[in-house]
Amino acid sequence: MVNVGVVFLSLGGTPELQQMTQNAIDSCLDGDTSINYEIVVYESVQGVEYKGARTIYPLDGDSFNYNRCMNICISLPMFDECKYIALCNNDLIFEKGWASTLIKKMKEANVWSACPMDPTTHADVKFENGMAKGRLVTKMPRHLAGWCIFQDLEIYKTLGALDCGATFWHSDTLYASQLAQHGLGHILVEDSKVHHLNGQTIGSSVIPDLLRKLYTTESPIHREVYGEGVK
Repeated sequence: MVNVGVVFLSLGGTPELQQMTQNAIDSCLDGDTSINYEIVVYESVQGVEYKGARTIYPLDGDSFNYNRCMNICISLPMFDECKYIALCNNDLIFEKGWASTLIKKMKEANVWSACPMDPTTHADVKFENGMAKGRLVTKMPRHLAGWCIFQDLEIYKTLGALDCGATFWHSDTLYASQLAQHGLGHILVEDSKVHHLNGQTIGSSVIPDLLRKLYTTESPIHREVYGEGVK
């Protein structure tokens, strides 16, 4: 059995947002019986907890930075026995076999970085031998889905850590640049399916008043959380 770490970043400011995170955890745990999952949720709302996962919280005074939060979680001792790690948004639904399929294709392609495909977002992507790959600088929006990045932890012997130069938006672009700088490959895997509920974390009319305010650069909440001048 393979040990896989999974990190979810969550802002459970409403019961609906909390349930969305719990749904992601539940579908992940149900996704593959050949995988032993170790799951942590980095929850920005103090006191919110989730079943099937360890929940950690920011320290008082910490401002949010997507990749910095991921770096904190990647370094947790609970992942010491893990071979792979998935860095995830909380607005995801995982299909069965998602992780084992990624691992198989990563071994075939001899890469340390991969993403599952979302049947909606990636409907028009051209796959060859079950994979899509290309120059990350030109193909990043299609081949590197920042909402679920799956890595062999060996990658950090080369990268060191994720680049924290962006607060939220474009964190995945920074990662793509790191891969390109080090000549590391990345693939999108056709038969590993994860549904991204795109917009339910930010911008949807169902849940996200709190998040829409949070990620609007002109809002007082954005200035309070991220500081002046952060875009």
